[in-house]
Amino acid sequence: MNSAKIRKLVLAAFFAAVIFFGTFLIKIPIPNGYIHFGDGFISIAAALLPLPYAMAAAAVGGLLSDLIAGFAAYAPFTAAVKLLIALVVGLILRKNVFVGRLLGQTTEKGGFFPLIIACLAGGAVNAGGYFITDCILYSFAAAISALPLNCLQSAFGIAVFFLFLPAFAKAFARFHSES
Repeated sequence: MNSAKIRKLVLAAFFAAVIFFGTFLIKIPIPNGYIHFGDGFISIAAALLPLPYAMAAAAVGGLLSDLIAGFAAYAPFTAAVKLLIALVVGLILRKNVFVGRLLGQTTEKGGFFPLIIACLAGGAVNAGGYFITDCILYSFAAAISALPLNCLQSAFGIAVFFLFLPAFAKAFARFHSES
């Protein structure tokens, strides 16, 4: 296995752990679950890693968090929703100029607006994915009642993304610059 592939696997494992800990340890209780940092970290992984690695990190981190927290019924749905968040955010942010500037790969200006679009799209996937999950596991009425809190979780994830992206990008660039 070559060095580049090993670095990608290490970063995917790192992000899976960060997503797990950001979801499992740092939580604010709400009526239908809790608000957590994990979704923001998923979007960061999607902005920095190649798509398959970001998607795997998102699915594994979210799945493990649900399993260990005692939400096993949600675990397969969470894995799918988190994987889709990473896919959507990652597709929108491929070769983004703003992220490239944070990584020291370019000095071009611009590229901030796609970050907003990517986060909103990822948040919509999150809220929509859990709406469908709640319809399957409970009922349409339960899904409707949980939707505002799932939107709040998505908004919190967006805030975490913008707050932590610069630090993660700096560490990511340093990791890649060391041979």
